[in-house]
Amino acid sequence: MYSSSWAWPSPEHPPLTNPRLPLLLEALYKRYNDPCWLDPDPLVVVRSYAVPADQELTGLVAAALALGNATLIMQAAEAALAPFGPSPAATLALMDDNDVAGCLAGFRYRFFDSSDLVPLFCAARNVARQYGSLQDAFLSGIDRSEPDYALAASSFVQKLCSTAPTPWRLNLLPDPARGSAAKRVFLYLRWMVRRDAVDPGPWQQADPALLVVPLDTHMAAACRRLGLINRRSTDLKAAREAGAAFRAIRPDDPVRYDFCMTRPGIHPDLDPDECFDCFH
Repeated sequence: MYSSSWAWPSPEHPPLTNPRLPLLLEALYKRYNDPCWLDPDPLVVVRSYAVPADQELTGLVAAALALGNATLIMQAAEAALAPFGPSPAATLALMDDNDVAGCLAGFRYRFFDSSDLVPLFCAARNVARQYGSLQDAFLSGIDRSEPDYALAASSFVQKLCSTAPTPWRLNLLPDPARGSAAKRVFLYLRWMVRRDAVDPGPWQQADPALLVVPLDTHMAAACRRLGLINRRSTDLKAAREAGAAFRAIRPDDPVRYDFCMTRPGIHPDLDPDECFDCFH
């Protein structure tokens, strides 16, 4: 998902006229939707915690940092969370802003530093205090008339931004309402809402059928090669287009294939021809 030079094979037919596509995607899911294919992936960091409050906090941090090399993302997330000990949510809840700043002093990953992470941690603490949990904050923004969670995700990001002591820079957590694919936000929601062998799914009150595809350039290229999207821009409209295609196959779980479709992007040792021969 994070970096790959691998090109997907083109489909023989568009997905709606190719009855083999659901079977092919399920074959890919069965083969790669397994914890043995997790490392390296920032989800490893999230799954190292068992308490839902810790998973939702660590997931927010790991997803916000999910730019670049997967191994380096894992290391950055671990470094940011390490000062908060084995129960980061409980530790953070007892801290004031200065305590948080002390824990994150000297942090840097790519173009993010402590001036970005401190307001994110403080916002997560403040929102959890106000709503009871990050899950409850997200649920409070759901509009039942909406076809997916794009608007709810925007509301969630806006809640975090409005409670941060200072703004974070450089689009650390993008607002889907601005029209971008907001891949890291929707990746976070995938981790929180879906529950299977890979995704921990601590937010059991949310509906996986309403998730938006976490569309980065590599997932977008895969979807285009399979005929799942036609839009050239990798933006929110493209993510929703991909979601509509996946809902035609799995209306209950449109993000089901995100993990397995992106394994070649972070596993350079995989032979694409061998791994994806089911698409020939």
